[in-house]
Amino acid sequence: MSKVFFFNIPFHGHVNPSLGLVQELVKNGEEVIYYNNESFRDKIESVGATFRRYSEKFYLDENYVTYDLTDLFKVHLELSVLILDELIEDVKRDKPDYIVHDSLCPWGKYLAKVMNLPAINTFTTLADEPNSFLMATGLTLAILSNIPNMLKVQKIKKELRKKYSIKVSRYVDIMSNNEDLNLVYTSKEFQPKSEKLLKDYKFVGPTSMYRIENMPKLNLNRKGDRPLLFISMGTIFNNNRDFFNICAEAFGNMEIDVLMSVGKSIDIPTLTIPNNFTVKYYFEVPQLEILKECNIFMTHGGMNSTHEGLYHGVPLIAIPQQQEQTHVAMQLVRTGSGICLNKSKITSDLLKESVQKIMSDYSYRENALRMRDSFINAGGPGQAVKDILLYVGKKRIVQLIK
Repeated sequence: MSKVFFFNIPFHGHVNPSLGLVQELVKNGEEVIYYNNESFRDKIESVGATFRRYSEKFYLDENYVTYDLTDLFKVHLELSVLILDELIEDVKRDKPDYIVHDSLCPWGKYLAKVMNLPAINTFTTLADEPNSFLMATGLTLAILSNIPNMLKVQKIKKELRKKYSIKVSRYVDIMSNNEDLNLVYTSKEFQPKSEKLLKDYKFVGPTSMYRIENMPKLNLNRKGDRPLLFISMGTIFNNNRDFFNICAEAFGNMEIDVLMSVGKSIDIPTLTIPNNFTVKYYFEVPQLEILKECNIFMTHGGMNSTHEGLYHGVPLIAIPQQQEQTHVAMQLVRTGSGICLNKSKITSDLLKESVQKIMSDYSYRENALRMRDSFINAGGPGQAVKDILLYVGKKRIVQLIK
């Protein structure tokens, strides 16, 4: 049995996909010590890992939202500097055999480098071929538009190099943190240009649907066997009252049933709710169970929601709220398993037309099922653990030879 340090950030979109992997590691006899914020303790402990809270210096939480790439650079580098010394002491005390970290946890990569430990990187998003990230996000424009942030980033980079001999060569490395083994939670078929990625990328399929939802069954306002439309904009972009009212206008008179998931700041009784609607707060909705019976999934295009919809063979209508989600939504279009809409051009007519288009064209359903098969064939958590154990075993042999 080996001991593992697992590092992640405090967001459902990153924690949920890791739970299936962690559970499988535990089943294989590995002792997993999982670092995150207190709000994720129950989820992490439910899969058999030992929860460990980040120190008080770790100020990132699930309420953090930014569209500024330079702010992401600054925050993630700054967090690394703030907690690295404590993590080094943890390694000295607990003596883990290897580290697994999310692609947005540079401190995991840096700790492995400083302590000479094997490390595995996990992607909860689509992986990018070398340099494509720069073009996709307009990195140069982002840097020029926020010089103060970049000056802070430069200062932190110098501190990392001076104190830990860690050289951050490219800005994109702060957000990707590649290792000799990189696990991507999707299939080769859904990943764009997968053939151009290096052999150290392993596509193991989505894993967020392996989590346990300890939630009561949801009673929906259903009428017969009418199609069910599920509307959910995730756990971050779910407080747009105008969007929910447009949905009510679009689908209130259609011969379908609608389940709409909304954010905590929405006062549900003040919404206009048609008779064919069920409206619930997102934390009341057992998404995996709902997807088993719904016909169309309208979502923000987050990686987990997209994967979970396709895993159940459900065509999607994606309305991306940020660049990463646009990237995911374009794969729905490329694979013929969904539609992508521009958030700034949403009208009730457009939403209604999009639903009617998917209902009348069975190819969307067929392609969603095709993506489901590719996810299953990728191997899931079982394959991911096989890749990890093989990789760590090889690293140990190399160290013994040295």
